[in-house]
Parts: sequence; C-alpha cells; structure tokens
Amino acid sequence: MDERTGGGTVGGRNNGGIDTRGIEESAERELRMMRDRLGDVNERFVSFVRERPGTAILVAIGAGFVIGRILRS
Repeated sequence: MDERTGGGTVGGRNNGGIDTRGIEESAERELRMMRDRLGDVNERFVSFVRERPGTAILVAIGAGFVIGRILRS
C-alpha cells in the first residue's frame, strides 16, 4: 500500500472526490514556511539577548512575575 495515496485513493483522489495530494502539498508548503518564520524569530531573539542581556533578564523577570500573579489568582 502506498502511503502517499492512502490505499483508498485513486490518482490523488479518495472515494469522496477530495484531492488529497493537493492538500498534502499545501500543508507541506505551509509547514516549511512556518519553520522558516520560526527560525527567523529564533535568530532575532538570540541576537537581542546577546546585544542586551540586562534587558532580556528584566523582561524575563517581569514576565515570570505576571505569569505568577495570574496563576495565583
């Protein structure tokens, strides 16, 4: 059984007439785009922390304080 066709499909279409290959390709494309975006965000975050370690520590302390207050109530 071919995993890409899912057994019950013929030519990328299942018995309900849905183009599963097109959906799969679209999902893979979106996943690649999200990975790229997250990689860019990570790079920006790391560079910010390296450039301004004091500010990053203060932001982390403030966020921890706010989250602690929210969880306590």
